[in-house]
Amino acid sequence: MRTKKLRPLLCIIALIWLSAIAFASAYDLDISLAVADEQSVFGRVLEVAGEPPAILFASFNLALMTAHFLKKQPRKGKDLILAALTLVGCVGTAVFTFNGIANYLVDYGIIRESVPLTALTAMLSLFTAAIFIAITTKMSRDAVERYFSAACHCVLAAAATLVIIWAFKLTWGRVRFRQLEGDLSRFTPWYLPQGFTGFFSFPSGHTANATVIFSVTYYLHFLPERYEKYKPLITALLAVWIILVALSRVLVGAHYLSDVLFGMAITLAIVYFAKPKE
Repeated sequence: MRTKKLRPLLCIIALIWLSAIAFASAYDLDISLAVADEQSVFGRVLEVAGEPPAILFASFNLALMTAHFLKKQPRKGKDLILAALTLVGCVGTAVFTFNGIANYLVDYGIIRESVPLTALTAMLSLFTAAIFIAITTKMSRDAVERYFSAACHCVLAAAATLVIIWAFKLTWGRVRFRQLEGDLSRFTPWYLPQGFTGFFSFPSGHTANATVIFSVTYYLHFLPERYEKYKPLITALLAVWIILVALSRVLVGAHYLSDVLFGMAITLAIVYFAKPKE
C-alpha cells in the first residue's frame, strides 16, 4: 500500500529530474560560466560541511552494529570478530570525515599545515567513535535488536554509494569546471565519457555522499505515533540539505549541474533499493 502511495510522487520527481538533466545537457557550461565563483563563502562552507553529516551517520550505524554483536546472547567468537570489524569501520569513517575537514581548512588557509593535524584528527575521530559506542552500548538489548536491520542497510547504502560513484568517476574522466582554467575547449558533456584521465568531475561525489543522509528515513517508522506528523517535515529538511549541497558544488565551480543531478539520483536510487523491509 505504501509503495502505491509513493508512486505518483516518484513519477513527479522523475519528471522533474529528467527535465533538469535535459536542461543541464544543453547548458552545463553556460550555467557554470554564469554562477561559478571559487571564492563563494556559501560554496566553501558546504564544501567543508556537506559530506560529514552523512558519513558520521554511517559511523554511528557501524557503532550500533558493534553494540548488536557485543550484546548477542549467547555471544560466540564470530560475534566478537564482527564487533571488532564494525568498530574499526566506525573509527575509520570518523577518521575519513575529520581528515577531509582538516584538508579543506588547510587549503583555505583557515588553519596552518604546521598544526599537528594527524594527531588532532585522530583524537577527534576516536572521541567521536567513543561517543557513538557509548550511546549505542547503553541502549537496551531490545532497542539495539530493533534498530539493527536499519543500521545495516544504512551502512550498505553508504558503501554502495562509495563504490558506484567512484566506478563512474574513474572511468568517466570529466574535467571539473574550475580545472578548465579558462580553456573552454577542454569541456566535455556528461554523456561523452573520456576514460581514465585522472579527472573526477562526473558524477559529484560530494552530492552523492551528502545524499546518503536520506537513509535517515529508514528509522522514521520507529517514531512514536505522536511524532509521526513530523515525518514529512524531516524528509523535507533532508531534501533541502541535499539540494543546498548540490547547488554549492556548482556555485564553487567543483561540478556542473549534470554532475550533481547524477550524484543525487544515483544515491537516491541506492537508498531506495537498499531500504530494509518493514
